[in-house]
Amino acid sequence: MTGSIIVVNDTTSPCHVFVSKYSRPSAHDDWYTIAPGARDSWERDGWEVVGFKNDNDTDRGGIYVKVDTTVTYRGLHSYETS
Repeated sequence: MTGSIIVVNDTTSPCHVFVSKYSRPSAHDDWYTIAPGARDSWERDGWEVVGFKNDNDTDRGGIYVKVDTTVTYRGLHSYETS
């Protein structure tokens, strides 16, 4: 079931995010920075982990989501899915 996972940054600061590649081993699971108010998407085929970290990588959070989910980031430990 190919689709995408979308991350929306609903804050006034950049967010650092990665999406695992369990369902698509040939994909990338690097860390990306999403600007405030921006969004990015990753093509995946199933369940994945969406991870977030702070600027100096001293704290992390994350959530498991299935493909075709939008994750709205509201803070390091505050997100909403739809």
